[in-house]
Amino acid sequence: MELRQLRYFLKAKELLNFTEAAHSLHISQSTLSQQIKQLEEELNIPLFNRIGKRITLT
Repeated sequence: MELRQLRYFLKAKELLNFTEAAHSLHISQSTLSQQIKQLEEELNIPLFNRIGKRITLT
């Protein structure tokens, strides 16, 4: 787990939108999604429910 991943998670949680979170963090949406996915795999638990383009916390 990296501090960067936690910052990405917190911004996504705040905005509930990966695209907006990525824009706010000045990174690509694919980078954000990849880092969140790695964090979820490391923790062995989904952090977000993904419903189309919308996300909610689990």
